[in-house]
Amino acid sequence: MSSFHVGGKVVDKVDLLRKKHGFWRLDVWPFAILYTVWLTTIVPSIDFVDAAIVFGGLVAFHILVFLFTAWSVDFRGFAHFSKVNDIHLADACKITPAKFCGSKEILPLQFRKQVTGSSTSVYLEEICFDFRKQHFIFSKEKENFIKLPYPTKETFGYYLKCTGHGSEAKVTGAMEKWGRNV
Repeated sequence: MSSFHVGGKVVDKVDLLRKKHGFWRLDVWPFAILYTVWLTTIVPSIDFVDAAIVFGGLVAFHILVFLFTAWSVDFRGFAHFSKVNDIHLADACKITPAKFCGSKEILPLQFRKQVTGSSTSVYLEEICFDFRKQHFIFSKEKENFIKLPYPTKETFGYYLKCTGHGSEAKVTGAMEKWGRNV
């Protein structure tokens, strides 16, 4: 699935993207072909001043395409990335925020291995991204991105019985999952 409808207060939709490398970007290879065509057909067939004018037009068009990749998130996603269906093939995501919550952004996906269990080393892969200081993780059960669930709905007795993490490994695991308590 290349698109996830989160439907939250902050994030509405997440599109999976894979970065195109080097020559395959749409702001590189079409212009390499256009510059080659200009050099092989236009320069020999017309005088130098007219060829320079055509070259100036090509350079101006190339600059406009470059600026559009800076100005428009959708165009940058089209030119620099390709959509993928498998989350393990994606290395970035385009975030469409909920209405009246800002503009779209392209963010890198983070693939992290987390240690679970105290005595055995069981690694769970966590796929996540950070959007506006909020952490979203991929839930395999729901097949969607969800906000990182914090244990805030427990009773007071649950919190009073807590004695801490107990070991340095648990502290490190909690810090990787929840972040620093700042």
